[in-house]
Amino acid sequence: MQLTKIDERGRILLPKDIRKELNLKPSEEMFVMNAGKEIIVLKKVNVKKIIEEIIEKVKGFDLETLERELEKEGNKIAKKKYPKIFS
Repeated sequence: MQLTKIDERGRILLPKDIRKELNLKPSEEMFVMNAGKEIIVLKKVNVKKIIEEIIEKVKGFDLETLERELEKEGNKIAKKKYPKIFS
């Protein structure tokens, strides 16, 4: 465990050996989470990789089918919630 400080702009300097061990480079993005009154968790994320994975998953996805299914489900919910209007 190492000691570091928050500067006047709210930045925290991660010690060099930690940056090296985790292969952290300038401008890399991290999730920051409050995990308790005195605990902050940082998680390295690769936003480009996440976006590429999302793009790969939606390739070949039929948006017209999705639109029809959403409309069908919306109509089903509306009929159930407002039966007098849709009878």
